[in-house]
Amino acid sequence: MLRRSRLAARVRSVWRHDADEALKPLRKDVRRLTAEVDTLRTALQDTAIRAARGDRSAAQIRCIMELNELQREQVVDLPGVLDEQHIRAHVTDAINAAELRSEPFDHIIVEQVLPPAVYELLITTMPPAVFFDDHDPIKRNLVFPIAFGPTLSNEVWNAVDSLIARRCIQPAVLDKFHQPLQDHYDTIFGPAFRSQANALPKLSSGGRLMLRRPGYHLDAHRDPKRSMLTCLLYLARPGDDEAYGTQLFRVTNDHEASYKQTYYPGEAEGTCELATVVPFRPNTMLVFLNAHGAHGATIPVDAGEDVERYSYQFYVAPENAALGALIRKLPSDRRTMWQSKSKVTTQGTQA
Repeated sequence: MLRRSRLAARVRSVWRHDADEALKPLRKDVRRLTAEVDTLRTALQDTAIRAARGDRSAAQIRCIMELNELQREQVVDLPGVLDEQHIRAHVTDAINAAELRSEPFDHIIVEQVLPPAVYELLITTMPPAVFFDDHDPIKRNLVFPIAFGPTLSNEVWNAVDSLIARRCIQPAVLDKFHQPLQDHYDTIFGPAFRSQANALPKLSSGGRLMLRRPGYHLDAHRDPKRSMLTCLLYLARPGDDEAYGTQLFRVTNDHEASYKQTYYPGEAEGTCELATVVPFRPNTMLVFLNAHGAHGATIPVDAGEDVERYSYQFYVAPENAALGALIRKLPSDRRTMWQSKSKVTTQGTQA
């Protein structure tokens, strides 16, 4: 039995050795074929991406050529429609007439914020969807300044960002929210620094056109801390459902964000309760103080495949360098409330 056992072990050893030797070339072939398949897959993906980009670029160029030909006369007439003095007077009156509401947080809903002819111009010159970024089909943005697109769209929408937002809307909303801003400055800077906060040069920033489609969802949040006021102009077209406006949330156990980035109260043991939904109506603008509560948005998946929600958003915020200089003067406990979220997370992990 001992001899048999030793013999069997030797036979098995020889068989394994011979099998391994025989399989070595096959294993090499398998590894080579696997590498070739991976290379081919990558090449196909790259080709598909280049083809898609080529199709997108071709569509953009065709669109520019066609619209520039059709809209040549409208470009010449633009100065008469985009009259700054007329627009500023209309916008200021509309914002002054809006009710400043404190529930669930300070905000106004401005109806007919723009002269009707100007709003109609914005709708008819909306940049085609092909010029919005294509990273996410549900959530697409077009940031300013717009450098590539049909001439009329570029002229009109760059004027919206530089003229209407900065020189017409911004001064009026700063006046409207003057007192709520004083309380907010006391919270985020301290009462001793209120006058310096008021003296900070204010800018409109982060301007972008937003295209949202069914399946879009934005959790209840507050915008980055630097953004004192958020202005959201609804670009509803005839037939658009007003149900897909902005959700305003009441937050229990709410407190100041301990970092400067977008803040989600639900992540900080706050409870968000939907208070109201601002209707998505034509020529309507929502402006709110970025201090308390939270806001969000949802377009259900089953809203309909043709549903598209267009809006223009920008922030009223202090100029970065001046804000940074003020923050450096704050006491350490107040200064840490302007740190990066990553530092807060690291500190919490270490604790």
